[in-house]
Amino acid sequence: MKKIISLIVCGFLLSGFLEAAPKKPSGNAVKNLQKGSVINGSKATGDLKRWMFFNDGSIGGSWTKIGRSEYISVDLGYSATITTIATAGGLRGIFGIDFEFPIYVSAKGQSNTLTDHKSFSEVLGWGAMIPLSVGIDVNGFYLRGLVGYGYNEIKEGYDIGANQNASLNARYHGLIYGGSIGYRIKNIINIGAKAMFGKMKNDKRDADASLASIREPKDRHYDMMRFGGYISIIF
Repeated sequence: MKKIISLIVCGFLLSGFLEAAPKKPSGNAVKNLQKGSVINGSKATGDLKRWMFFNDGSIGGSWTKIGRSEYISVDLGYSATITTIATAGGLRGIFGIDFEFPIYVSAKGQSNTLTDHKSFSEVLGWGAMIPLSVGIDVNGFYLRGLVGYGYNEIKEGYDIGANQNASLNARYHGLIYGGSIGYRIKNIINIGAKAMFGKMKNDKRDADASLASIREPKDRHYDMMRFGGYISIIF
């Protein structure tokens, strides 16, 4: 009888210990990091902090000036943004990264790469703009500061007379910075405008033989400014 009572007591003690022991957290924070979902995390003070994660796929257009050259591009992009849950006044913080890929389809102005600064007859190229972002959002309206890296590969075409054409491949890259402003409509559509600036280094100028005598030395730096607009779908 004593053995039976001892077993019952031990059973109650074991049950109580298991109930009091800390439980393994359910779920995975990374799996919960989806559009519109809320991530809960505890600070060292025990306060609750909440975040939301958004993906944006965008299309837009830009005007870019590098030195004497001006380019028009169609821009494809993706951005990942983490925001805090809005306070009572609707204010929340924004942190993220943008990936923008301009496709240069036309140009005007003059060449940076030739000593006689010829005008373009045609242009084709691509680029990558990858800035980090930080800013604020108030009821869908947002303002962000941007800083990152820009890279451009551009093929410039020239009419050199006598029905002859020549081309030159140029590369520009360097630090970029700027800002963007826009509005998120019901967390479905995002409309915005962006301005970027920087100093681009031109360290590649591969030209046809007919341009070799008038090609500028490489490794020069040029001021860049870039203005554009975009529309994106949040998913």
